[in-house]
Amino acid sequence: MKKAWAVGVAGLLCAGGALAQSNVTLYGVIDTYMGYTNATGKGSVASLDSGGYQASRVGFKGSEDLGGGLRANFQMENGFASDSGAMHDSTRLFNRQSWVGLGNELGELRLGRQNSPGFLMIARLDAFAGATYASFLNNVSAYTPRYDNVIGYLSPVMRGFRVQAYYGLGEQTAPRNGLSTAMLAGEYESGPLYLGVSSSAQNSANDNITIRSTFAGGAYDYGSGKVFLGYYRGNNLGAAASANTPGSYYSAYSLSANYRLTGQATLGAGYGWAKDSTGAGRNARQFSLIGTYDLSRRTMLYATYAHLANNNGASFSLAGAAPITKNAPVSGGTVNGVQVGIRHLF
Repeated sequence: MKKAWAVGVAGLLCAGGALAQSNVTLYGVIDTYMGYTNATGKGSVASLDSGGYQASRVGFKGSEDLGGGLRANFQMENGFASDSGAMHDSTRLFNRQSWVGLGNELGELRLGRQNSPGFLMIARLDAFAGATYASFLNNVSAYTPRYDNVIGYLSPVMRGFRVQAYYGLGEQTAPRNGLSTAMLAGEYESGPLYLGVSSSAQNSANDNITIRSTFAGGAYDYGSGKVFLGYYRGNNLGAAASANTPGSYYSAYSLSANYRLTGQATLGAGYGWAKDSTGAGRNARQFSLIGTYDLSRRTMLYATYAHLANNNGASFSLAGAAPITKNAPVSGGTVNGVQVGIRHLF
């Protein structure tokens, strides 16, 4: 009898432990590249930079099974410069993400600093991962990749559809509610087809204008590669204008495709064009090439070429996945760039 009682107690303890199982994963990206750019009126620059294809980072993520289909999730992530070891933001321990939440079959609720849906979506709208010198969408769009004080909801996938909704608290006293943000995104994925649209609206610091950014587009896997169509529209005109003006928007379009040469090697090309609505003709266009080669499941080599031409007052330049000092041409000038890099996942 005593033995049976002991076995029963042990079984209950094991069952209780199973309801509270948790796991924590350490992960990261190290991405470093050599870049060369030549810009009208500024000359050429050779550099070694971090984050060409993806921003270098280190993070922790985990979940705990709370029982009854409920789980607790969290993610903390910090970005750094792999070429120097410096933090991208010395004022934050986790500058990229810092959130905790609960999830079940009805979706997931997250609280804290989170990526914007536009930031997550742009990587799926061109052949250049929404980054590198080659991504026209990344070079000309002006959007915020992540926000503080965010309440986020991610729906479960239902027949290929998924919805995300976020609201960032401005945390300022009346009459200002500056920097409060609302974001909404919808995605559909079924077989070879992906479609997505995301939009954000953020009150400016002085509350005089609502800054809006919208991404839309999709991708189709045709068997030997993918075809991409991307679109951006926003009134944070960035390098297209000296100041944000209510009612003035900038639109960008991107068409690109890649082809899998082998199971390891891929080549891609694309063209993008953009136009501002101010009537000043601050437009831009870009031709791009990219090649990638997987040395392993975690290590990839990549190379890109980009030619970006500005018109009139525009002075867009080439960027990467992480902050760099851009070699920006004089207004209306052109910039050519080549980069060769290595990305390792762990």
